[in-house]
Amino acid sequence: MIKINPLLLAAVGMVSAVAYAAPELTVTSVGQEIEIENSNHNGTDLDEVNLYNNVGLAYGDWSIGLQAGKQWAINWDDSKDVHSKSHRLQIDVWNKVTDDLKLGFRYRGTSSYDRFYGRWDWNNGLLWSAGDVWYQAESEVNDTNDSLQFEVFPIGVQYGPFKVGYFINYVKTLGDTSVIQKNGKLVKEDYIEHQIRAYWTFFKGEQLTLSTEGRFTLTADENYEKTTPYRTYDDFGRNRIYLKANYAMTENLTVYGSYAWEFRDFKFEDYKPGAPKDDNTENAYQNFIVGWSYKF
Repeated sequence: MIKINPLLLAAVGMVSAVAYAAPELTVTSVGQEIEIENSNHNGTDLDEVNLYNNVGLAYGDWSIGLQAGKQWAINWDDSKDVHSKSHRLQIDVWNKVTDDLKLGFRYRGTSSYDRFYGRWDWNNGLLWSAGDVWYQAESEVNDTNDSLQFEVFPIGVQYGPFKVGYFINYVKTLGDTSVIQKNGKLVKEDYIEHQIRAYWTFFKGEQLTLSTEGRFTLTADENYEKTTPYRTYDDFGRNRIYLKANYAMTENLTVYGSYAWEFRDFKFEDYKPGAPKDDNTENAYQNFIVGWSYKF
């Protein structure tokens, strides 16, 4: 008769339980997205055409996003060419710390800079807050300084299909800001912009969801170590409206798109006789996105 050691049996049981309970790395979604950005100063040219490939992963309470992208510029008028501008490799990692709070990290690498982000997303019923804070390391090609930057929603409110948040964008340039860049301009010391952003889901059917987003600049200010003429957004001079649509083709497959138009008004500071005045370039901006996502 074979005797089974009780301690061995207990150890095997414990190992089996731990192995069974251990989380697995799983693929949660895949998708692709095309984003086109353009200012009106280039006529029919397209400033940026981006193609992004996205993969979502999960590991226990951790969610991971991987993105690989390529960027081109298209000239329809003169040379009629398509040339590469940049590439992107991005990694997002989120952890659900509490029922209300998620903390995350993002790395974004391009041909012109590397960014290292700290992130948060807090939602507690009526109130919410979110933000990205990052260090931007410039490439030598840019011939400019590294910087600390953040885009944050210190506080926001939401009710049903409506959501409003107070938004701050801040850039602090590091190092010597009295140097002249290759384009003949001084490096700015810092930049700060205050906005109100509002969101509204105005239609939600079984398959189709329609929403809108508004971004309204209150003030925008920048500073230089030396007095120099510069152009910046006027108060209430930058307003963008999005129209967005999501369509669930199946339980797992969703296609989506959005279109945005931004109106801009600029002001000149520290103007000197003979300095350039506003030539009304870039007074409008457009953004178009179309993509698909498949969830497992």
